[in-house]
Amino acid sequence: MRLSSSLQDLPTFSRIDALERGSSTGSDLVSGRAKPIRTLQRDGAVASFSKEKTPPSSPTNRKKCMRAAGCAIALFLLVFFIYASLRYFHVFLSEGSPEYYVILDCGSTGTRVYVYEWSVNHDDGNTFPIALKPLGNAPKKKSGKLTGRAYQRMETEPGLNKLVHNETGLKMTIEPLLRMAEKLIPRRAHKHTPAFLYATAGVRKLPSADSEWLLDKAWDILKNSSFLCSRDRVKIISGMDEAYYGWIALNHHLNMLGTSSSKMTYGSLDLGGSSLQVTFETDNSIQDETSMSLRIGSISHQLSAYSLSGYGLNDAFDKSVAHLVKKLGGAAGNGKVQVKHPCLQTGYKEDYICSYCHPLKLDGSPSVGGKTTGKEKQGMAVELIGMPQWNECSALAKLTVNLSEWSNASSVDCNTKPCALPSTFPQPHGQFYAMSGFYVVFKFFNLTADATLIDVLNRGQEFCEKTWKVAKSSVPPQPFIEQYCFRAPYITSLLREGLQIKDNQVIIDSGSITWTLGVALLEAGQVLSTRIDIQGYRILHREINPNILIVLFLISIVLVICAILCVSNSIPRSFRKSYLPLFRQNSAGSPVLSMGSPFRFHLWSHITSGDARTKTPLSPTVAGSEPHPFSMSHGLGGSSVQLMESSRQSLGVYHSYSVGSLGQMQFSSGMWKPELLYDTM
Repeated sequence: MRLSSSLQDLPTFSRIDALERGSSTGSDLVSGRAKPIRTLQRDGAVASFSKEKTPPSSPTNRKKCMRAAGCAIALFLLVFFIYASLRYFHVFLSEGSPEYYVILDCGSTGTRVYVYEWSVNHDDGNTFPIALKPLGNAPKKKSGKLTGRAYQRMETEPGLNKLVHNETGLKMTIEPLLRMAEKLIPRRAHKHTPAFLYATAGVRKLPSADSEWLLDKAWDILKNSSFLCSRDRVKIISGMDEAYYGWIALNHHLNMLGTSSSKMTYGSLDLGGSSLQVTFETDNSIQDETSMSLRIGSISHQLSAYSLSGYGLNDAFDKSVAHLVKKLGGAAGNGKVQVKHPCLQTGYKEDYICSYCHPLKLDGSPSVGGKTTGKEKQGMAVELIGMPQWNECSALAKLTVNLSEWSNASSVDCNTKPCALPSTFPQPHGQFYAMSGFYVVFKFFNLTADATLIDVLNRGQEFCEKTWKVAKSSVPPQPFIEQYCFRAPYITSLLREGLQIKDNQVIIDSGSITWTLGVALLEAGQVLSTRIDIQGYRILHREINPNILIVLFLISIVLVICAILCVSNSIPRSFRKSYLPLFRQNSAGSPVLSMGSPFRFHLWSHITSGDARTKTPLSPTVAGSEPHPFSMSHGLGGSSVQLMESSRQSLGVYHSYSVGSLGQMQFSSGMWKPELLYDTM
């Protein structure tokens, strides 16, 4: 009688209890009786040749879904906590190093460079999140001579509008400014520092072909510098943008931004060489061409902003000359127009190019703005002769302010209405800071910010009464000395008649504010908003205690372990390593403890049916052949190797293990291939 167990049926058997096996081998085999051995079905396995199959006891779909949901939640929380921790530490580390901006202001009289350093504001008493400060002053001249410039800044002349198709002059204007900026910024930060070139009214008045040429050549210079620059950062800004930047710069300087105070912000009056920018906060919710909205934190500001082209200091004087050309000029022997100007000192006689004098309108009045098509002459050469008359000078300045004199608008009485404004522009109201050109005039006459407009008029009249030689030597060298006799009554008329602003509504700026500061603030705000979440300008790391983040970090570690366990338990069984159960080799006398070796087999028993007949699992051996130990035979569908183990017991019971077409068996320690063993009977 031969007991055979097929390898195909190995998964259907279970390990035999050690004690039961010991007793059976110790008594039954000695007595010569083969005691039937109980077999147990393995969980989830099905006998290939058994008549009855037990239903598999695999985990239910509900358990699988719960396990999958738990893994998903653990992974989500893990990713969230890691993201929050990395973001916090990134913001924490980035706040320690300052960043920089380089901004080139290309005005009508010259080009200036401004360098700003900014970082996150750590002052708990200030809800505005950005700390920004300007860097550097204009280098002092080695000669030690005083300069009469109001602003100590790095500046090159002339303005870009005078350098059309002059590439060499353009390089000589921009490159020294970039070298100055490089000295103010650490070398390691150069390649990360954005550079901007913003042109204002002087370039705005040029024909589009000329302005595009200037911008393209300026971009060629900037992209070869050590700073970070892109083409969209080299552009002409509108007058409205310039006014908007100036308002932001002013109110940031006064700590009025980001506060919940009900106090109104200050309006800004930014007087340049070619235009005047007016910006103020209004309660009017009506949207028009001048309306702008600004939201800083939880505070919203409704603004009115506009730019008055032709109302800058230089353009205003040019308009006064154009008015005299029309009314007073006469041809000299050399063909030049001689203009006797009431706002120039005695003894002054110089050539002058009047931009507003040509071309003339059809009605004979000068064109406002001075912008031509490019084919027309850019100005008219005249000869200015000083003939000071203070009253006539004041009247000429007032006429220059009146818009109706320089447009087709109906006549406006400057004593009743703001005559510098179009009818669609809102009249300024509130408190104002007068910046740039206003400060320059005050500085020229050595007036402080608490001086009044009457003081300006008095100093201007005194200056006009001097001869040109005395007047020129009475002040440090600086450009446009001859024009300050006109500028004193002009800024007074501009505020009082042109804008209808009372003297007590205006505060003269100290000279520390420029619109470029507003550009730097807006750019820094955009960068900051991409790094941290701001709600009312509350910074992330100030709302979350670092100890809480440490706890969250520890939780994330636990979640890592849970996620790994969930994922490992969810791996399908088909991807796991297969193994064969170990068997206990019986010998006569006493049971032998089975060791956990991958090269030993469990002892499998025959199956006893209910009628006391013994069934053995079918083995893929050839029918009718004599079973020999380790004989080669052909089984079902292919060759097989039959491993026969013979016992030395008197019954001569053979235990056979058949390897079908499997080829090899896989163990946890590696791959095992069948080997031929020799019988020891």
